[in-house]
Amino acid sequence: MTTQPDPALGVPGPSDSASHDPAVVFVDSYSWQSFADLAGALRHRGIPAARITGRAASPRQRAVMALESLVYGPSVQLVDGGALAGRPATISPGALAMAVGPTTRDVQMQDDLVIPALDSGPCAANPLRRVAPGVDPMVLVDKRLQEESARHAGVPVPESWPTRETAQLPAVVKPAVGFGGDDVTVVHDADALDRAWREVVAKHGRPPVVQRLLAQGMSTAGVATHGEPVLLVSYQGTPASDDPTGPSESIVAVRDDVADRLARDFLADLGYTGIFCIDWARDADGGLRLIDFNARAFGSWVGLQDLGFDVVGAYLYVLGLGPRPDGPEGVYGEERSMLRYPCPAGLDLAGVRAWRRTSVDIIRTRRAYLGGRWAGVMRLRTEIGTVRAALRRLLSRRDRPDATDDDDAA
Repeated sequence: MTTQPDPALGVPGPSDSASHDPAVVFVDSYSWQSFADLAGALRHRGIPAARITGRAASPRQRAVMALESLVYGPSVQLVDGGALAGRPATISPGALAMAVGPTTRDVQMQDDLVIPALDSGPCAANPLRRVAPGVDPMVLVDKRLQEESARHAGVPVPESWPTRETAQLPAVVKPAVGFGGDDVTVVHDADALDRAWREVVAKHGRPPVVQRLLAQGMSTAGVATHGEPVLLVSYQGTPASDDPTGPSESIVAVRDDVADRLARDFLADLGYTGIFCIDWARDADGGLRLIDFNARAFGSWVGLQDLGFDVVGAYLYVLGLGPRPDGPEGVYGEERSMLRYPCPAGLDLAGVRAWRRTSVDIIRTRRAYLGGRWAGVMRLRTEIGTVRAALRRLLSRRDRPDATDDDDAA
């Protein structure tokens, strides 16, 4: 397949002799559902992908990575650290540059790995390609810089404080570079603030971002090229009860002109190119305030795709691998659930069965656009997760002599 040079990201297109080389490379330290979903969608459309990931430390981790390689394609383990190791992930800039070939159109990267990528030179992994000249590419992952950029663009942000002594409670404490809700803590007193502050410094090596606690808001997501959205849609996410600061367990697309306008202003100020998701909180007056900018594939993108908002088509257009989507607008007001791996802890046997049914239904629906390879892997993960969760529940009952069958009644 011969394609034209990428108009948006400035990466040469693959030649006939190199058409087997990956057009998109995914870089992470362990399992990311949003990345696996996007890899499945790309390969289903004949777009080659590859993965650079962490070094597995246990047989279970190795098994998961081997299984996921069926979705991603060629995979190499070059990343050190990560959430499973309890420290930020790192990769040698030289190794990253060597692993990302000259035909690669884009690199979808775990947030903390953006930092070494800045030193990877002119390859596709360098975040400089995603923002306008003169914009600090660390804005893609650094929440302090995101605050500054939002203010510059006239986009409201929550009140924040640089020190523990000046912070007002209640507040949210989070790493300056973080993702997935990890190490995000809501604090209501000075002791809790001090503990959360110290934990972030110990793990991440720099002071956290401390913002005023506001009400849950919504998100605005899509795909942009040079600061101009190709696709823009807002949605309301429902947080998981066992992970309220993590990815949504379901979403509903909503119309919100204010969110759309603010998102456009922010993207234009950055000159941003790529997939994105902006998270908003609401102040006491109901106004939107930007709390996070995810410059990569995000957890709920596949739910938007399921609703008819063509995230994949817009992404391929930005990569120079397809036409600009011109199909009908997606559906508003209907709920879509997300896959959740592993099976949430604490479920009784009825809950485990319900999780399995929901997962299988989602996989069947999304097979049409994420592919049979993806569907097979996710179905296997679901069955393995069901067995593991059921065994945990049965073992916990064995350790409780007073447990009865009523504990697991449907």
